[in-house]
Amino acid sequence: MIGRFSADVASVSNEEIRDRARAVLDQWIAKRASTKVSEALDFAKSNGRGVTGLRRVLQALETGEVQAIFLTENYSARAVECTNCGHLDAHLVPSCVACGKPTRELADICDAIIPIAIRRDIELFYLKDNTDLDRAGNIAALLRFRSDQRSGQTAAAS
Repeated sequence: MIGRFSADVASVSNEEIRDRARAVLDQWIAKRASTKVSEALDFAKSNGRGVTGLRRVLQALETGEVQAIFLTENYSARAVECTNCGHLDAHLVPSCVACGKPTRELADICDAIIPIAIRRDIELFYLKDNTDLDRAGNIAALLRFRSDQRSGQTAAAS
């Protein structure tokens, strides 16, 4: 349960119930987004389970580390996508660094990120007026894990 509201069941309309429920949901989403983006930015500062900037977010997305992505409301950035393997790169390179095949330029990387987030069940938050996210490059991600740190732990355990 994310919230509640009071109403007189004898006189409340279905539309009023929807409006009040929507207000509760919107408030919960805004609070969750604010809390989670702060968590991601704090983790990014300590080299923990957070990353900022397009290049780092794309790397984490490719390795399956991302739990949630945070974008400022009007975020847009150019990038390239490999026509063969689908690798996304923040550097506008003519050929893919992963497989060497040609890339195509994307006018807005969000057109590629959003479908990936939907397919992989990654939470996606658009934030208005978040100065901390603005300072961090307008894009950040909260990670499930850090693959670069896990491999060191595995090697140490061996």
